[in-house]
Amino acid sequence: MTTPARLPAPMGLLIDRNQPLTFSFDGKTYQGLQGDSIASALLANGRFLLSRSFKYHRPRGPLTMAGQDANSLVQLPREPNVLADTFALQEGLEATGQNFSGSLDHDRDAWLGKFSKFMPVGFYYRSFYKPKGMWKVWEPIIRKKAGLGVLDLNFQPEYYDKAYLFTDLAVIGAGPAGLQAALSAANAGAKVLLIEQQPILGGSLTYARFDIDGQRAGQLRRELNDAVQAHANIRVLTQATCNAWFTDNYLPVIQGKRLYKVRATHCLVCSGSFDQPVIFRNNDLPGVMLTSAAQRLIRLYAVKPGKRAVVLTGNDDGYLAALDLHDQGVEVAAVADMRTHPSDQALQVALEKRGIVCHMSTTVYEALHEKGMRHVSGVELRTITG
Repeated sequence: MTTPARLPAPMGLLIDRNQPLTFSFDGKTYQGLQGDSIASALLANGRFLLSRSFKYHRPRGPLTMAGQDANSLVQLPREPNVLADTFALQEGLEATGQNFSGSLDHDRDAWLGKFSKFMPVGFYYRSFYKPKGMWKVWEPIIRKKAGLGVLDLNFQPEYYDKAYLFTDLAVIGAGPAGLQAALSAANAGAKVLLIEQQPILGGSLTYARFDIDGQRAGQLRRELNDAVQAHANIRVLTQATCNAWFTDNYLPVIQGKRLYKVRATHCLVCSGSFDQPVIFRNNDLPGVMLTSAAQRLIRLYAVKPGKRAVVLTGNDDGYLAALDLHDQGVEVAAVADMRTHPSDQALQVALEKRGIVCHMSTTVYEALHEKGMRHVSGVELRTITG
């Protein structure tokens, strides 16, 4: 399948271009690929608006592409609040947005945002109680607006089972640190259980750029992955989530419809880190996403994140992300660095050679939009003073 936003190989670690899938979102039919998530398939088709915010019905689009935010919650026929950025696309899947009145694109309740100053956090606990008896009038209206998604009251529970695992060392997270830790322990003779939430090993090595040339991460991922997969002392669980760490190293690990009750002599957490979004006006608009989300779209799903971008950063990773965007045909209008200078000056030189302007001591003051707020249309940059 070819769409205007789909990038050529070798981009797309997770997708199979020979297996197209047909699905629908809000009643409209789209095509994706085996290995896509719901969100990546929609973005490949130019669809950024996925849902509406809980309170003010503001438009929402993907932010992290890693299941680390609530922006991508969608409704399936039998399941509400599904994370579209991680839920695997399936043939014939039917999904809709959530928390809108009328249509997702033209939400009749979007007017609520204009009265935000009259509806602060918890306002409903202090209002609508006077005169006496008025709460019974307002309560059904408020409760109808509350909640996300619709439950299927006829849903029949599926079968789930459990299994027991025992290991010398449990390593949670198979990024570069987790892979190397598992190898070191296994080479010393320990039995290792490696637990990874994603379908492939590598963590940031699968999507991030580690150097100007863009080769180091891929090479290191292949070397570590091959060594781990070939090691007799390492057992790998992918698409598995360790959701707690209890006394005596008891780890409940969920993989699909199975709960593994893991007992480990030692436990090592290598879960990496999350990006911290910057606060500015309208930073919740569809099209505003973390640089790691843009890189995940590029390398994991072969999806071009957009046509034109401004990169806001507070570290050198933003420069590397700008190089990724430029290399995949995205026009990088500017890089705004909140610092006075990058840690590695060679990164700024590399961007300037590509014609990308770098603004130092600068931040985004406001994201701009057109009528309807369905996608970011520009940003206002301001110099940081003081």
